[in-house]
Amino acid sequence: MRLGLATIGVWSEVAVCVALFAPAGMGAQSCTTQAKMTGQVRGSLADAAFAFATDVKAGNAAKLQTEAIAEYAQNFAAATTLISDTSERIKGDQLHVSQVYLLDASGRKATDTGDTDFSCPLAGSAGETDFSIADLPPGMYGFAMVEAMGDRAWLVSMLVRQDAGRWKLAGLYPRARSAAGRDGLWYWSAARDQAKAKQLWRSWVLYGQADKLLRPANFVSTSNLDKLGAERTAATPPELAGGISAESPLVLKSSTGAAVKLSSLGSEGSDDGKRLNLVLHLQGDPSVTASAAEMAENSAAASALLTAHPELRQGFDGVTVIAEVAGRTPFVTEQKIGEIH
Repeated sequence: MRLGLATIGVWSEVAVCVALFAPAGMGAQSCTTQAKMTGQVRGSLADAAFAFATDVKAGNAAKLQTEAIAEYAQNFAAATTLISDTSERIKGDQLHVSQVYLLDASGRKATDTGDTDFSCPLAGSAGETDFSIADLPPGMYGFAMVEAMGDRAWLVSMLVRQDAGRWKLAGLYPRARSAAGRDGLWYWSAARDQAKAKQLWRSWVLYGQADKLLRPANFVSTSNLDKLGAERTAATPPELAGGISAESPLVLKSSTGAAVKLSSLGSEGSDDGKRLNLVLHLQGDPSVTASAAEMAENSAAASALLTAHPELRQGFDGVTVIAEVAGRTPFVTEQKIGEIH
């Protein structure tokens, strides 16, 4: 297995972050890019990453649990589900290690707390890759990106830690690299075009989709991703200038005049990789409990958004609404755009 040495300035790639860490903090730390590693270190990281990705491809969660650090292995249920889902998507793909980083946090103390930041200037470039990992214990870590190339491109990124002279799995972050047959760079370009056309709501969603496809893990950023974020901020619709979250929801009116509170607005590729759907997180009404009423509530939320911002009817196949009420399992519905009035 050979490690490709070409630096990736922008990554095409979301999904679930599953790493468990004990407390940590502000000690000195450093990053070494693969171009500056010794061949031995680079090879050991690449070989370990390839082996772990091969087990993910095979769906071998039990083996991966034995090869994980103790903090991760002791609560592996979410990782097992993630591995199973990823295996279904990449089981016929060819694997290739595209990038590795050495993250030295050995100077930190076990009593340190807070984010651990690593800055990694890229050789021969003005750009850099940055990592900001919450509550990272002391140790020598590696971050690796393994491409899974097949009918639909995926990226299997992972965090590893050196224990007793071996690299062990510390976190797994598989992500789709395309949605509806298009990669993150395509969505970035499309978002720019929509911003220029003053279609700010479509632009905002497409910028978000580009970021999801290009970012290898939630705690990783690059100079290019910072640029994308700045462009998105500049093109943000006024109603979203303060952000959108559970604490600061987007409030719309349904056709009956009822308030609709959205805590998230984005998009996601369909499971078959052929379509792009809007995805709304709705703050559900606790008094609504019957399934038919919950379906009506979700449909009203989708209708309220598309009525207020009809430009979102273009370029999306359907709308997924996820109604969330504290103490309940989220209620999820999917509707085709053409069915929503």
